[in-house]
Amino acid sequence: MDRTAQSDNLSFSGIDSIHLQDQAVTESMGAILDHAFEHLAPSDQMITRRRRRLLMAARALRDRREPPPGVEDVEVFRDARGGYFVSDDRSGWQDAYAEQLAVASRPPPITLRAVE
Repeated sequence: MDRTAQSDNLSFSGIDSIHLQDQAVTESMGAILDHAFEHLAPSDQMITRRRRRLLMAARALRDRREPPPGVEDVEVFRDARGGYFVSDDRSGWQDAYAEQLAVASRPPPITLRAVE
């Protein structure tokens, strides 16, 4: 840690790079905490549900040799998208999202060129 950089307000942590800061936090975390008392927000619940589904798929593969969803049929992920979009205030976000999804799902136009 660079205490001079900390005191001169050049670096809050005194650790040179993001990678080293991340490593320092990871290595100094200590024992695993019991999170049973927490009240999760909807975004946290989405993450825990996704992790639970991944664990269930991994166990099904290990125990029953059952391939994870999407391995044999990639269409199950067709409508899953991440990201963001900007919309006007005239329509509800659900309608704007459905429109954006429809546009993103269309194949690109084919342009034909004459070969010389």
